[in-house]
Amino acid sequence: MHYQKIENYTEYLFSAALQKCRNLQDAEDMTQDVLLLALSYQGEVSNIKAWLSSVLNHKYYDMLRRKYKLPCVSIDMVPEESEPFADAETDDKPQADVVRREVAYLAGKYREVIVRHYLQGEKVQQIADTMDIPKGTVLSRLSAGREQMRKGFDEMENYEKQSYQPERLEISCHGRQGFREEPWSLVADDMMKQNILIVAYEKTLTSVEIAKALGIPTAYIERAVDDLVKSELMVRVGNKVFTDFMITKPEQLLKGLDAEIELTQKHYTEILNCVNSFLHELLVSEFLSELTESKRKKLKYYFLLHLFSSAIYTATQRIIPSKEEYPQRPDGGRWIAMGSQYPQNFDFENYRFRKYCYGGERRSYDENYLGASAIDLHIYDTQPDLNLYEHGPIEIHDDNLVKLLYILSRDIPFENSGFNLIFCEDIPHLTKCGILVIKDGKPFVNLPMLTPKEYNILDKIRIKHMYLMVDLFEPWLREIFPQLKIDIPKHLVGRVAEFRQYSCYAIPMAFMKKATESGDFDTNNATPPMVFVVDDQNKNIR
Repeated sequence: MHYQKIENYTEYLFSAALQKCRNLQDAEDMTQDVLLLALSYQGEVSNIKAWLSSVLNHKYYDMLRRKYKLPCVSIDMVPEESEPFADAETDDKPQADVVRREVAYLAGKYREVIVRHYLQGEKVQQIADTMDIPKGTVLSRLSAGREQMRKGFDEMENYEKQSYQPERLEISCHGRQGFREEPWSLVADDMMKQNILIVAYEKTLTSVEIAKALGIPTAYIERAVDDLVKSELMVRVGNKVFTDFMITKPEQLLKGLDAEIELTQKHYTEILNCVNSFLHELLVSEFLSELTESKRKKLKYYFLLHLFSSAIYTATQRIIPSKEEYPQRPDGGRWIAMGSQYPQNFDFENYRFRKYCYGGERRSYDENYLGASAIDLHIYDTQPDLNLYEHGPIEIHDDNLVKLLYILSRDIPFENSGFNLIFCEDIPHLTKCGILVIKDGKPFVNLPMLTPKEYNILDKIRIKHMYLMVDLFEPWLREIFPQLKIDIPKHLVGRVAEFRQYSCYAIPMAFMKKATESGDFDTNNATPPMVFVVDDQNKNIR
């Protein structure tokens, strides 16, 4: 039989053999045996496909007989006409499932040709024409795809822990969030993306390797990876990707916690003197006398956390000078992401570090809103109600909260505002959280409200005392820094500012706990520590 007559059936034979024996090596051996016999066959064949199917079936039965030591049947006894393999019964469905699984794990360019050829029955030349690639490329990809599938059949499954016990990844940022609270919102409700970022943190991986680690077909992983690369949470290098920000685990943050608490306890009096000096100068500002006691407490708490945060940041930069830039992101923000990784059902209630963590300053800023030149909400989140205000009957985030506060503060009719009235359902919840207060059945803003000029006056006082606090903290931090370092993967060295590897952000809350217990600071009705800055023509700013 001439080679050209059987060439078009080569891939069909392999596909049929693979379906029959569920083993790539055996399928290739059987296909080769049938082709060699066909080339040497001298007789006339009217239906080549049927004849090849018959030979293949008998080769398969011969293989089974050899395997189970049964008598073999000679190929000379094979009739020309026989039922085509594709119509034969499948005698091992679990193995067929394994084949489909391995196809699902192939990279896109291999998966497409495998599916087109073996599952949809397209000829090689047809695939080449449809995909606008050379026939040789199709054959090459079919071969490479089969090789990858063989490895998958031969190797024991090597899923990562995330495949059967997915973990949570909470993302926050340094800098300015995007228009839709990116980077947090990019993966907030997407466990698959969260776990892609986790498994690609320690080492660079291909989409296929990520798929294998998570036990999710590559087709889903590829699209998610493309999204993560586009949003700049991942970086692509060749055919591999890696997570492009620092991720910390609970045990890493606990490592230096005792050193931070001990530092605060040891130097409490000196820190308190610095704090009292700052608050004394801050609160003599004449315009603050108009604030209610609750608003004054929130203002004190906000500026105190702002003082600590900026002082520790500056002291750390002195010890570990590091350049850090906030790139312009596709979402409109300028941020550097950071992640916290937690197991499912993590016991936050008894997590010791939780009692000392707080959210760094965030700002929600809007210009030319309902007659205001600018509205600007400055936010710190603290325990025990960290971010609680966001989780009312309707999830309300900072971009909508700042608008709601302005509408209420200026008594603007909602029907004239264009504001989504669904967020009004959160008013009772925001009242419980201390952001609003109800008087005579009507909600009012329960936050300190300042003009931009007033805020800048107070912030200059904060900056002056910040440098005094930096001079205090720098030598103390140098002593404990070796205990605070968190190692990062080699591929992130130079991409993550070195000073970010030193976790020393429990100190502010360690001080607040001590100050509250000692009666040196009253946090009752002082949360959440927010300041609302409004730039409009209304004289009654309070």
